[in-house]
Amino acid sequence: MLRIVFCTLLLAALPLRADLFTFNSADEWSSWTRPPGLLTVSENGQLGLVKFHKNTNLVIDAHLFTHETRTRGDEVAGGLWQVGSNPAAGPLVIDGDLDTYWQPSPDDAQEDWFITIDLGRAALAKEIRLTFPDQEGARPLRQFRVFITTGARISSTEDLFLYRQIYRTTQPNSATSISIPLRFAGRDSAMVIDSSLELSDEERLNYRIVQYIQVISEEKTPDGALAEVEVIGVGDNIALGTLERGGFVEGAGTGSTPNLFDANLNTNNTITDCRAPLTAWDEGGTWFRADLGATFFIDEMFIYSMQPEEGTLGFTVSGTGSGHTVLFSDGTPTSGSKPPVDVPESVDYEEVFTHLSPSADNLLYLRYLFEPRKARYLFFRGVRCDGFGVAKWGEMQLFSPGYPAQVEMQSSFIDLGLVAGDRRPKVIKSLSWDADLPPGTRLQLRSRSGNELSEDHTFYDRKGEAVTEEKWAASPAVLRGPVDTSLVVDADWGEWSNLYQFPGENFQSESPRRFMLLQMILSTDDPQQAPTINSLSIEFEDALVQGARGSISPRQAIPNADTQFTYTLWPESDDLDSGFDRLRLVLDGALDAVSVELTLGGQLLTEAQIVQSGDSLFIDLPQIITTDSLQIAFNARVVANATIFALDLGKSDRPGIWQSVEAATRRSNIVLLPDLADNKNLIDDLRIDSQIFTPNGDGINDQLEVSFVAFKVDSAQPTLEVYDISGHLITRLHSKTRSAQQSFTWSGDRANGQLVDPGIYLLRLDLGADSGDDSALRSIAVAY
Repeated sequence: MLRIVFCTLLLAALPLRADLFTFNSADEWSSWTRPPGLLTVSENGQLGLVKFHKNTNLVIDAHLFTHETRTRGDEVAGGLWQVGSNPAAGPLVIDGDLDTYWQPSPDDAQEDWFITIDLGRAALAKEIRLTFPDQEGARPLRQFRVFITTGARISSTEDLFLYRQIYRTTQPNSATSISIPLRFAGRDSAMVIDSSLELSDEERLNYRIVQYIQVISEEKTPDGALAEVEVIGVGDNIALGTLERGGFVEGAGTGSTPNLFDANLNTNNTITDCRAPLTAWDEGGTWFRADLGATFFIDEMFIYSMQPEEGTLGFTVSGTGSGHTVLFSDGTPTSGSKPPVDVPESVDYEEVFTHLSPSADNLLYLRYLFEPRKARYLFFRGVRCDGFGVAKWGEMQLFSPGYPAQVEMQSSFIDLGLVAGDRRPKVIKSLSWDADLPPGTRLQLRSRSGNELSEDHTFYDRKGEAVTEEKWAASPAVLRGPVDTSLVVDADWGEWSNLYQFPGENFQSESPRRFMLLQMILSTDDPQQAPTINSLSIEFEDALVQGARGSISPRQAIPNADTQFTYTLWPESDDLDSGFDRLRLVLDGALDAVSVELTLGGQLLTEAQIVQSGDSLFIDLPQIITTDSLQIAFNARVVANATIFALDLGKSDRPGIWQSVEAATRRSNIVLLPDLADNKNLIDDLRIDSQIFTPNGDGINDQLEVSFVAFKVDSAQPTLEVYDISGHLITRLHSKTRSAQQSFTWSGDRANGQLVDPGIYLLRLDLGADSGDDSALRSIAVAY
């Protein structure tokens, strides 16, 4: 059976104008792939980040969380679990309205005067608040008890839980409001990592894992009632959804790590120690990495270690282990601090804390509090190899003081020809957006474009588990499951563009192309501030021609040597195309505008106007071209290996439109420099405009110009140092560019701004490369 799951193309919404397509509604934003639970769209189409809160009422959103049960199914939502008497009124105790109430029926037996609330997940709670009505016919419950449980079943076949009493009236109650603090009795298991945090004992120690809350009335009174039950949580647990947003990698000594992040104490993570001859945590596999799927501000972590015989566990459980270290990474590319184990990303990690021996501290419940830190990746490792035994952790919960620090989302494939309804190629002019960006917040965009899509197949067996194509094909038909087919980019797609810096900026990816993708990154430096996106628009026009392919010849050159090149262009058009009469040739190298010669359909063009500006050559053609092949002959110097010769088409009566030319064959627009690999001299064509200069302010030779070509040093930052004849450093100049063509200007002043004295000075050029001949020394004279 073939099951097609194509990525959504943007078909439903039409552009607001013929040349503008805008995302500004919930339906349009829904076509984007985004991490679950982190973005919200308002009724008027504003896109924003979800804010995480502290001190939340966990009952209010209990219905949003589901969990599996033994007797009621696999997707049971939180809310009311059981109501013994008057079940129709039971929802009124969790509706957030203090004026409504649940009142047991006096006709029901005493044992039916109870109500049980399910939070939908195991949550870290600080306090339970009970509110009672006080009016004619509805008074506070007089004698009652309150129980809680973590949700860990004590039966493998039934939904049976071990409840613990946390409150009992000692005299008849008349209060309309009662607060019950939650705390692990006799245990100080909260560690404050940063001394700058000033927390009271209540802030540190009031916490306990809760899923079910039960209130039992011990006295039948005709008017006894309960208005509201609130469970005040530590905060929103951002660890929930990690599996859907990101994923996990674990060592051989850990198992079922996703179970730590599901808020369900009936699923556990196992950590075992390693034995001889292994001696270290990495060899023993006592580690795991969690990709949170976005970057969060995190200021708190809670770990719940299962006790022996808790739930359905046996006596093999041995506490929390010998000790652990927790590290965070915000995703910054590594500079050398990558863990010595196999994780997919090369990013820097920073240690948040090390707890040497929680078992020796007789701790099973571990709460760590610290200043907010940005984290996309969490890395846990054992401190040493021995001492873990078999530890089962039920939960690892993470808390944030506000908005996520960075969230990425990506559009589905956008076909503007299909959106416009004519299925013709479109030149994408620009991207623009309307956003509210408080200080410290950012919206960043990248684009990508291509003409072809490929199909990617995922094969499943009869049980719904993914299998290889070979195993699926070899299985009997009765054991085969469905095949999902999705669309992915093909080989002709370019890489993601640079970030767009401002609304209305020219489109940076190849255009025209049939398809495009957008990636949007929303970020903030302040967890209390977040960007809001009102709209995002794509401006486009009809393409000048249906397509254009090009090729450069020769395909190889000598580094920084004058070379005669020929670029051949083959346009493709039909009767509806406007054609082009302008060319823009862009090259990271030295272009000679004087040497340009144009040939159209084998005939020489002599009336073209040619202007050189920076690294671009602009050519105005004497006529509109639609289908004839065009050759551009010119002299140029190529200084970087695999240099791309980029050609764009334009039209004089459509200013601002540039249609990129794609390579006729793979890499046919690229010139290689094979001699560059063996060339150890990294500095070429070093020129000093004068051996004597006179910085006396008369307008003649007042500045010294030093220019050169730098080979193979894309990431280096050249410096020019000036020394006097005694070897004393006079000044140091830094390059502000990353191109191969480099230059420095010296005005004859020292580092303190004073002019140097007349005399001989030495210029030392240093590229800062890791290898090769990356420096040069020259002398100049200063005279007045």
